[in-house]
Parts: sequence; structure tokens; C-alpha cells
Amino acid sequence: KLVIVHADILEFNPINYLLLTTYYKIVANLPYYITGAFLRKFLEGAQKPSTMVLLLQKEVARRIIALDGKESILSISVKAFGTPRYVDTVKAGSFVPPPSIDSGIIAIENISSDFLGSLPAIDFFSIVKKGFTHPRKLLSSNLKIAPEVLVAAGVMPNTRAETLRVGEWKQLAEKILESRTT
Repeated sequence: KLVIVHADILEFNPINYLLLTTYYKIVANLPYYITGAFLRKFLEGAQKPSTMVLLLQKEVARRIIALDGKESILSISVKAFGTPRYVDTVKAGSFVPPPSIDSGIIAIENISSDFLGSLPAIDFFSIVKKGFTHPRKLLSSNLKIAPEVLVAAGVMPNTRAETLRVGEWKQLAEKILESRTT
């Protein structure tokens, strides 16, 4: 069944469309300035879509996928809830009037909260944000933790935030939280 909703996506509530107990998908062309709010709303919300296919600024799409091998708060935030992949580039000339930049299509699939398990999202994202406070600094400096905590999480002491993958961030967050309770 296809239902097309033409409305402000930030005001959209899945419950109003009886999407509470069924999965749904989102296909959207997002303006740059709402990308962060949109992703937080649908990835962190209680009623997550199963898949999202999004047309974004090409550089934002590439940053979410981390095509350059460097993770960011944005890429880790998306990967904690789903599996993003870069689908294609849409040249600026494909639009009338043409924008000044190219766009990128990404798909975020397998969206769920399963990855974090019992790890509270608020703690996970707080640690990730602290880790990226000063991207050129080492994680131990940004997080103000002993190198032993990094090693216990399987992370080398001279590591920077951008080199950790989402699974490594989860292990690190668990070890940091564990070290605070012992």
C-alpha cells in the first residue's frame, strides 16, 4: 500500500497514519538545513521507518557514508541505527533551476535500535560527541580517560575519533561506563 504524504516532514507523526505497528519507508529530498533534525527525529524516534532513501547535498551524503574513511558524529549517529550506502550522484544540471552543487542519493536500511542494545543512547552519543570535541586531538585527551580504558576497549591509545568505526565506539562507550561504576 502506498501512501504519499505531502507535508512538513519535521511535523510528521507516524502514529497519525497508523504506522505504529507496521513498518514504513521514507523517500525524501531534504533541504540541507533540516538534515540533522530529520535524521534525529526518525532514527532516534520510537516509530522508526525500516528504510529511508534520501536526496541530500552530495558532501553531506558522502560524510554520512564516510567515503573518505573518516567518520564523523553524523556518520556514527546514522550507523548506530542503520546501514547507510551511497546510491548515486545527481548532477546540479538535473534540476531547474540548477542549484550550485551536486546532490547525492543515500539509502539507510535495516533501521532499528538493536545495535545499542542495553547501552543508553544518551550515554553513547554523549561519549561520541566528547570524542569529536577537538578532532585533531587524541581520544584520551578529548574523553579525559586513562589510556587503559581505551586498551580495554580494544582501541589504541594514540587513536583519533575519526578513525573509530561505530562498533568500536560502542565497545569504548561500554568500557567508559563500566569504568565509572567500578
